[in-house]
Amino acid sequence: MYYMTVGCNQGTEAVIHSLARPNANILLPRPSYAHFEARSIFSGLEFRKYDLLPEKEWEIDLQGIEAMSDENTVAMVIINPNNPCGNVYSHYHLKKVAETARKLRIMVIADEVYRETIYGDNPFVPMGKFSLIAPVITLGSISKGWIVPGWRIGWIALNDPRGLLKSTGTWIRITIGVEAQMLEDALERLNGFCKRYQKKT
Repeated sequence: MYYMTVGCNQGTEAVIHSLARPNANILLPRPSYAHFEARSIFSGLEFRKYDLLPEKEWEIDLQGIEAMSDENTVAMVIINPNNPCGNVYSHYHLKKVAETARKLRIMVIADEVYRETIYGDNPFVPMGKFSLIAPVITLGSISKGWIVPGWRIGWIALNDPRGLLKSTGTWIRITIGVEAQMLEDALERLNGFCKRYQKKT
């Protein structure tokens, strides 16, 4: 299931706000993109910071995640490709992330806005590929990869083929209001861009 958003920031806000409830907490990377932390504070959702390991090419400290999570942890956020570190996680590491999430009975929120902007040898692997292991919510936008920052077109993708969020009672209800004219303008620009791009290739 997909939801169109006004950029990735609105997607982040909608997801974080939908998870906020008394005593709940979310795991955020350190270092990180500050919007996750700010939105958690605004929504009253406790956040806990897990480390990225520079000696392991900024991989996620999965042992640290297990140590800091508890029965009130609802999700962990990953940023891949990473902002600000620039690394791209391997297939093997992302599978371990999903297995850790399954063990902790939490979902993974994957910020993938830089998926088209990759440097180095690691190919990009979408976290949604591992949604049979653990539920994944993917956040994305076209602004970074297609270099159209003013368009403000983003999305939320729910990757939960086994229906675990519903079956465990951890369901998310997302309602997004976007002015109709704004959405029509954005889609018209996107359509024009795609036609121009097709002519060049």
